[in-house]
Formats: sequence, C-alpha cells, structure tokens
Amino acid sequence: MFHFSNGAACPSAPERNKGGTIRQKHSGKTGKKAFGQYSILQHRARSKRKVPRMFDSRKKESPGKRRLLWLSVNSSYSHVSLALPLIHAACGELPDWEWIPLETTAADDRAETAARLAAMRGDLLCTTLYLFNRNAVIDILERFHTLAPDCRIAAGGPECLGAGAEELLKRLPFLLAVFRGEGEALFPEFLKRFPAMENAGRILPPGGNAVFKTWEHSIPPAADPFFRTDRPFVQMETSRGCPMGCAYCTSCRTELRFKSLDAVAEELALLREKGVREIRLLDRTFNLPQERGAELLRLFRQDFPDLRFHLEIHPQYLNAAIRKELAEAPHGQLHLEAGVQSLEDDVQKAIGRNSRAEEVLSGLRFLCSCPNFETHADLLAGLPGQTMDSLFRDVSLLIETGAAEIQLETLKVLPGTPLRSQAAEAGILFSPEAPYDVMRTGTMSAEDILLARKLSRLLDLTCNHPALHEVIRAVHREKEDFLPEFLSFFLSNGLDLKRIFDLKKRFLLVESYLSGRNWKLPREVLAYQWLRAGFPPEAGPGAAARKAERPPEDALLAEGDPASREERETRFLRLDCGDACFWFAFNRRYAINRPAGIWKTPRKGI
Repeated sequence: MFHFSNGAACPSAPERNKGGTIRQKHSGKTGKKAFGQYSILQHRARSKRKVPRMFDSRKKESPGKRRLLWLSVNSSYSHVSLALPLIHAACGELPDWEWIPLETTAADDRAETAARLAAMRGDLLCTTLYLFNRNAVIDILERFHTLAPDCRIAAGGPECLGAGAEELLKRLPFLLAVFRGEGEALFPEFLKRFPAMENAGRILPPGGNAVFKTWEHSIPPAADPFFRTDRPFVQMETSRGCPMGCAYCTSCRTELRFKSLDAVAEELALLREKGVREIRLLDRTFNLPQERGAELLRLFRQDFPDLRFHLEIHPQYLNAAIRKELAEAPHGQLHLEAGVQSLEDDVQKAIGRNSRAEEVLSGLRFLCSCPNFETHADLLAGLPGQTMDSLFRDVSLLIETGAAEIQLETLKVLPGTPLRSQAAEAGILFSPEAPYDVMRTGTMSAEDILLARKLSRLLDLTCNHPALHEVIRAVHREKEDFLPEFLSFFLSNGLDLKRIFDLKKRFLLVESYLSGRNWKLPREVLAYQWLRAGFPPEAGPGAAARKAERPPEDALLAEGDPASREERETRFLRLDCGDACFWFAFNRRYAINRPAGIWKTPRKGI
C-alpha cells in the first residue's frame, strides 16, 4: 500500500504523520524470514561475492512475466513497512507479474541501492515515500533512472498526499504515476493496464485520496508471503481513519472503518503462530469509540496474554470499561503513548482537537498510576498560539503526572494536512524540505523553537531516564516552575542538540544544580539512585550514605538477592531517603558495582 488514511504505510510508525516522534525501544521474539525477501544488510552479512545472485543481470527470468521491483527504504532495521504485503495481497494472483523486493534503510549507501536495483532489470519500480525516507528515496530514484531509463517508476505514500503529488512530479518528472491515498484501491487496476497509462493521468486519483472500501474484509498482510516477522516487532491495523480534527495530521477527520473482533483475533492468532511477540497497533486513536477499545483490551488480556501491544490512546476518553480493562491487563503487556500535544485549551482549539486540559490530565494521571504498564506522554512545540512559557507549563504538568517519558517534538507541517494550507495565514514558517519542522510561529520566535528543541534534549537526558526520573519529580515537588532555570543551568554547562553526557556526568550536573538549594528530598533521591546505578559509594551523591551493619531482621527486601545479606564478605551502606531507611548490600560475587540487594525500613522521626 502506498498510503493509508492512518499513515500505516510509513515504516517508522508510530510517528505516522502526526508531527510526533519515533521511539525504537522494543523487544520480542523473531519469527521465520518471509519468503522472497532480501535486504542489503543481509547481503553484506552473508555474501562476499561482488555480484550477489539476486542482482546478477544474468539471472534467469520467469518467461512471459514482467518484473516488478519493490523498493522499501525503512527508517531503521527494526521498522518494516506494511506497504508491500498489503499491496501484494490486494493484487491477488496476477499471472503476468513477478514481484522482486529490495529492502534497505535510509542510512544505507544510496548509490549502492540504485546500482542493485538497476541490475535487477525490472519493467516497473514501485516505492513509497514518507517523512523520514523522502530524501533518501528521491536520491535513489534519480540515480536509478539515470542507470535504467527504460524502467517505469511509480510512487506513493504519505508524501504524495494533497499538493505533495504535484511537488513530487515536479521534482521527478520521469515518474509514470503518483498515487494518493490507499494504494490497494488503485494498484491492481494499474498493473492490469500497465504500461498503457496515457489516458489515466499521472496522479491517481486525479482528485482527493483513494479509499479502499473493502479494507476491513481484505486479506490481512500477515497472510501475505512478503510479510516480515524477523524484526523486533510488527505493525498491525484494527481500524483506519480518525474522527479527530487535528489540523497537523494526514488522518484529520477521515472515514472510520473497523475490522471485526473476530477478524482481529484471527490476525493476532496468525501473528502468534508466526512467532511474533510484539505488535504496534497503527490505529490512530485506539480508544475511540471507547466501547470498542474496551473490547479489544479484553481480547488482548483473555486470549493473547503472551503478546505485547504498543497503543496510541487519547487520555480524555477513558470510560469505566476501559479503565477496568487497563487496570487488569497483564503486567508488561501494554505500552501506551498518550497523545496530549498541548494542555492549553486555546491551542487545542486552534489545531482542531478541542480537548479539555483538565479531563486530559485526569485521564493521564490514571494511566500513570497503573503499575502494570508504562505510559509515555506526547507534546508538540510550535503549535499555533503556543508560547515558550505555555510549553514550560505543559512540561511541568506532565512531570507531575508521573509519565514515564515526556516526548517533546517540534511540529511537522506535512503534505496533505489542513495545517499545510493554513500555515502562511497562521504565520507559521517551516522547513521546505522533509521533515518540514516548524521554524517560527506568530507566538514563538526562531530562538524559542530552538530552545524548545534543547528542552526536549534535556528531558531525554534527565527526566526520561529511569535513573533520574524520580529525582526530577522530587525537584518538581520543591519548585514547580524550576524548568527554565534548570535548562539554563544545563546550557551553561555545555548542553546542546548533539552532545552526549554519560549518565554519571548527568548525575553530577544535577548534584551541582541542587547544591546551595535547601531541597532535602531531591538530594536524598539522587543519592539513592546513584548507589542503585552502581556508581562509587564514596563519591558524588553517594557520599551521603554511611557504613552500617546488616539491616534489621524486620527490614523488607526492596530488590536484589536476599542471600547476599548473609554473606560474610558483604558490606552495607545505609541511606535515609524520604520516609524510609535503605540498606545497600555490596558483594562482588553477586554484582561488580551494583548493589547485590537493597532493604527498606520505615524512617523514624519523620
């Protein structure tokens, strides 16, 4: 498929054309390699021949068949597009075509990719363009056309929505066709008519975006031989379209369609059979309608407790049924991305979301209170009407909720979105090249946008790191509006968009920031996390701990190996932190630097 209304063609989902972010921290078992797949990465690892057999121009061709080359340029090795299996499944058995895929990443050598494509001697090359592969794909196509001018080329994807199709044709005038919308609705007929396209128009459809009307009853991509199961996770849809009116999203008020629960269960069973253990759902807003969201969560819990699901959820829409299912989900089964974007009602209205800040915060606090899954909260910088002061307030409120991560990204003004056509009137300046990030608005200067990006970097280095998360929350409890001066302190100590501070350096910087401030709890939490992380007990924040005998008999084991307490070689440190006393056991037989065990008792006199 070249593009889904919900952005599923984008191999880098969950960003999926929302102006959001890509997070790639995933785990799961891998399944068998899909039939017919070949990647440059695999070629490099498995073959030292100058010309791999697959790309040998002398390769025997299927008699009487045209050769369709499918280029997939993924944002990373872990991310695999659904476009090929969806399009291939929609085309069914077309006896006149032989499908030959080539998979690579945006970081791979583009000249090499073009040369390998040319060696395949195809009749038609197809590819899909999205936010984070556009520049790489254009470069590859220009090189390929120079090497193989007789091969026709067709393209689609989110980058071809709206005026994006015309812009792509202007940039690549040699393209035979550009597809807008859901490619399953267009591609079978395109192949049947190929190459007689003179009367069809080079942009398909000529107006609007194609919609695959029978999508909910179609063959699932997991049943197609080109579906990949050898990566950390797979992508899946249970719905397409979105009722929300977010002006920056390609799915803004698009037609909603749903797979039946039986169809979802069958697809999940097939994925499990193939060895898949982690699934990223591409549903634009998983919990709308709320009744269906609760039914899906119940299905996951009861029938697929061994699978892990990554969901995008709107924290305002959590009825009693959804809250019940979320609270009862198996530990670690869910990972939630909560779309907040802004907590200013006027900003929400300006972008068409019409969310209510208090209800969003209430829902987010519930999500973050659930111990059985982790919730990340998404914010955008550069929204119409937003200011740097309001952005600082939004981040502060999210710190208070306890969100495991605050993912602050600069707004992207994407092709085919209402915001793209409204940007000039709204005073929004954005990069003319992908990823089309906002550079200035009527209420945020270029310097403000840069500062917001550095704030995002600061959050990743501190608040979003598990070892420092509770430290930052403790600082926030002391002073809710600490962020401007905290950011200024880190900037004065070398923070920029590229520099990498190791974790120990971050601890020491936070310690330096806290020095001179009469904030007892943040310093105690910092010392606790320092010792827990395995840094030298006698240095830095760890100097607050004192040598001690083994913990009292009534002390509770907080974490670690209880046997370490009885070892003669074990040495103990005691640290008072908040309303508790902690005993850290150190024994190199159990752990080189980290505590072998941590015990806890109530702190007297608090």
